Amino acid sequence: MIKYKHNTGAEHGSFPPFPIREEIVLTSVSLHGIESGDEIVLRIEIGWSNPGTFDMGELEVTLRKDAPDGEMVEWSLESCFLSAVTRLEYRTTGGLPDQVYYLCVRSTEGLAIMNGPYRLEGRVEA
Repeated sequence: MIKYKHNTGAEHGSFPPFPIREEIVLTSVSLHGIESGDEIVLRIEIGWSNPGTFDMGELEVTLRKDAPDGEMVEWSLESCFLSAVTRLEYRTTGGLPDQVYYLCVRSTEGLAIMNGPYRLEGRVEA
């Protein structure tokens, strides 16, 4: 049973595409009413592309807890030839009654263009 749900992000075309280099926060979700036995489910969706100057695009996706530079709870390295929509899911149990998670991306070699959509959905399930 879903006790609480929070969904944030931006649709494709709602912002001009931009290059990714240093780690940036795309969005965050605040979750409330968490009890020790509850399951926290975070779903990520990111639409991005290769800038066209390399054979492969590369994007690091991180999920941080409590602060934009807080504890990294999930990390993934994604790659694509032309464009991709990355979908990831992270699950954990319990924690503090109120928690914030941050969806961050980086591509230190400039191998990614953010073009959307991007979304972070957080759910607390009993």
